[in-house]
Amino acid sequence: MLKNLKSLFVVQEEETSEAKQAATNAKDDTTQEKDSTPQQVTLSASTNVSGVVDTAIIDKLLQAIEKNNLEGFDYLEYKKSLKALEKMPMDEATKYRSAFATASTMGVTLDKLMETANFYIGILDKENKEFTGTVKGQFNSKVSGREQDITKFNDIILTKSEQIKQLTEEIAKHQEQIANLKKQVEEDNSKIQKTQNDFNQSYAHLKSQFEDDVIKMKKYLK
Repeated sequence: MLKNLKSLFVVQEEETSEAKQAATNAKDDTTQEKDSTPQQVTLSASTNVSGVVDTAIIDKLLQAIEKNNLEGFDYLEYKKSLKALEKMPMDEATKYRSAFATASTMGVTLDKLMETANFYIGILDKENKEFTGTVKGQFNSKVSGREQDITKFNDIILTKSEQIKQLTEEIAKHQEQIANLKKQVEEDNSKIQKTQNDFNQSYAHLKSQFEDDVIKMKKYLK
């Protein structure tokens, strides 16, 4: 079912090897600008990684759609009818009307299609909200907490630097801890940001197709 559902929506292969390498080599002194839509957590500004439409995330979102698939002929079945007409020599309006004509024989109305399409958009929005909460938790546990540790160890170094002769070995140990923490913070922050941006791109990419169909159904089927 998921494979069939996935075939109804366009999944762009946007991520190149260069993009992957750029994400891996993100620099500390670069600040990433974040779009306010969809909802996302503001993470540390120490990385610059771009999001892509991720197949695994698309699958997860569509699994949520599949799990909540309404009974009977609704928007998804209408989308299948549109897909079946994809290669037919018709303009877009004719395809939408032809698919609707088939749906009408089963008692389906435009209001029903609009209602169910918006229902599935709501499912996507719910997934986005849940994902945002997960990201916030990961950020707090893996990044924010370690940044606090860095500050703490810096304070220790400043205090113990006054006793250089007696505390040289201990200072060196704390400096090594800071280096390791900074490295871990950068790696974890980059991974979290990459995952979030992948999700945002995938979510926006998929949601726009639902919304585009809603607009076109209003335009062509009324």
